[in-house]
Amino acid sequence: MVCLDTSFIIALIRRDSAAEKKLEECLAKEARLSTTPITACELFKGAYKTGKNENIAKVRETLSFLELLDFSVEACERYGGLVNELHLRGSPIGDLDTMVASIALTHGEPLLTSDKEHFGKVQGLITESW
Repeated sequence: MVCLDTSFIIALIRRDSAAEKKLEECLAKEARLSTTPITACELFKGAYKTGKNENIAKVRETLSFLELLDFSVEACERYGGLVNELHLRGSPIGDLDTMVASIALTHGEPLLTSDKEHFGKVQGLITESW
């Protein structure tokens, strides 16, 4: 399985050819596709901000094809440790991205994102790009 970050899903919605090719590669490997509740929230926030019902529908449709990873107590605990670790190292990545990373780590999922350098600050998180 691979966890899709907001940047990748937005690229798909915008019909980015490189993102579509990466999706085809994932599907060819029969990879199950997932995302986090945080990513879903970010996508709906952006869609509602546009004020266009078709954008909201695109997000809803896209999410219907993905498994939504559980934001469990284990992921919450991992977030608590990770956010403080990043802060102590002087390299915080923001609360929402730390939550996304915590969920992906808890589920043992690589994260497909355009922000590899950003998420690369999280030790143990495997990131992929396109």
